[in-house]
Amino acid sequence: MERVRAVRRGPRFATTPALVGLTVLAVIPACTWDSGLPGSPGTATTTPAGEGGVSMAGRAPLTGVRTEQDLAHRPAITVKISNTADAHPHRGLGNADIVFVEPIATGTTRLAAIFHSRLPAQIGPVRSLRPMDSALIGPTKGVIANTMADKWVLEYMDRASGLANLGTLRVPSGTYKIDRTRRAPNHVFAQPAKLLALTDRKTAPIPYFAYAPDAAQSTAQLQGKKAASVAIGYGGPASVTWKYDARTRRWLRAEKWSRHLLENGTQVTADNVIVLKAARDTSFAQARPSMTTLDLFDASGDLQLFTGNKVINGRWSKGAVPDPFKFTTTNGKPLLLAPGTTWIECALTQMPIVTK
Repeated sequence: MERVRAVRRGPRFATTPALVGLTVLAVIPACTWDSGLPGSPGTATTTPAGEGGVSMAGRAPLTGVRTEQDLAHRPAITVKISNTADAHPHRGLGNADIVFVEPIATGTTRLAAIFHSRLPAQIGPVRSLRPMDSALIGPTKGVIANTMADKWVLEYMDRASGLANLGTLRVPSGTYKIDRTRRAPNHVFAQPAKLLALTDRKTAPIPYFAYAPDAAQSTAQLQGKKAASVAIGYGGPASVTWKYDARTRRWLRAEKWSRHLLENGTQVTADNVIVLKAARDTSFAQARPSMTTLDLFDASGDLQLFTGNKVINGRWSKGAVPDPFKFTTTNGKPLLLAPGTTWIECALTQMPIVTK
């Protein structure tokens, strides 16, 4: 798929109570899907994303965890979440199946959190879209919640991603919640149940990763080296550190200014942490010089996978925007994750990654 060039830039949409309360006459999935692209919305499979993984029958597609829930007709919902210091503590984030950390400007990151197996009542605070959301979230073929974006970004998302874009200006009043105890712009929260009621997407996402039956049989545990921590140098206050906790056998996330906390006071944890490195994408002519965009489709690069107390080097590759990623070891073998929550720290190739 060719890179979609943006057309004339429109004004940035401010997220205010008045805008969130805007009522539309009809709500439709806001995308113009090219049916010639592979993997159109409405199709789903329980086949693992890579060869060699455990059968996904009876497992949640985005975690690989066994479940008795009937998730076949629930689409994934992704929420764009602010990650500045004044956006913390996060609400609902602990229920995410997969979370992407996106560098969006020098020293600033934003989260794209995918929810499917567990849906909290509210998620946020919600912020705007970025072009790289298409490549990262497009494979889910689901819904994306956001506070809109520049006109050219919205047009690109609608054309390329295959997602139902249910941003704040495209839904009825009350779909998003304004929390007046929070300061703008970090005062808007998504309500997943209300968003899912507005879409005709009724199919579960395909698995994003391939999974081992359990952590002990994951690729990192069988083939990796011991690791206690990894630091990602996003720059300024955005730099982050993950540390392995032997007691819980999970990885704990800390921002530069404090532990990464949720509203209930618990720290963000993950069963798998992937540090994915990519080049800068300069093909979007309308992007401001200050906007960081990663080259994530028709591309490939290096990664590190942290599972349990070990790390293994690997490779990622991806074709067209809606295509799934392929994650392998450096010699091309399937990369099998532990069932559970996965965080993907997306970093520019020149950003320092320190593993201890």
